[in-house]
Amino acid sequence: MVLHTFLENFPWRRFGTPYETHAKGVQQNILNILAGSAVEKDYERLIDNLESQAWLVKLSPWGLKVCLALLVEEKPNKAWLLKGMCTLFEAANYSAQSPQAQAFKETKGKALKYGIFKAKLFDPAFDGRMDDEFLKISKTLDRHYLHVSVLELFAANRDLIAGLAASADAETAKQAALLAEAIANPKQYPCS
Repeated sequence: MVLHTFLENFPWRRFGTPYETHAKGVQQNILNILAGSAVEKDYERLIDNLESQAWLVKLSPWGLKVCLALLVEEKPNKAWLLKGMCTLFEAANYSAQSPQAQAFKETKGKALKYGIFKAKLFDPAFDGRMDDEFLKISKTLDRHYLHVSVLELFAANRDLIAGLAASADAETAKQAALLAEAIANPKQYPCS
């Protein structure tokens, strides 16, 4: 993925955050991180805008895709990024085990929509452009698939994260090991 192209083309104003605002500010946080001018608060704000009290938003899978791309860039603080990504993983894991997720009934139509969504999300050549039809699919995608897609993105990038556990930076290695362990052995929550 060409990160700068993706960031330019992505329809930030069409996606909301847990704070009921458009995601244009998320783009600015990412640009600060990419430029190396971000402070820890920027990393925290980024993750706060991708999840809220263990619930994900329509922006969450795309935000995770960007976070994964940031891990291979030079300037971002990988330890802070990995720490936030661990929070995002726990939110997706918890939500995927919620009573609502357990009660979810998949239909052919829902599965078809998710297949279209997932194809773009997992496409490394995707440049961030979304036509109206795809935006409609993204907006109407069942919340269940947000959790599933985030967990699947983490699983697909397990090797990248595990590779960072061998980082020369001790804090990056520690955070990568914690996230890799969480992915390998997800916490089980009692259903209420």
